[in-house]
Amino acid sequence: MLTNQLIQHIAQQFLDGDTDGLERDTPLFELNIVDSAAIFDLVDFLKNEAQVEIKMQDIYPENFASVAAMVSLVERLKGNQTEGEQA
Repeated sequence: MLTNQLIQHIAQQFLDGDTDGLERDTPLFELNIVDSAAIFDLVDFLKNEAQVEIKMQDIYPENFASVAAMVSLVERLKGNQTEGEQA
């Protein structure tokens, strides 16, 4: 679900709505689809859509290199939030 939402968001924000060739593992920085400034748009999107808290230490290019990397980040953060709530 989040994968499709991210692909749609990236297409709308950075590719004039064109999802052709935009896949889960598409290298977003290497293909100049997004740049470092766009990370903050993606952080805001993930905070709102996935309901996760993304801290500054989590904001670096590797976590936003592809849709798969962002989904993995959200899954890690949700796991950490759950563990923190149980402690």
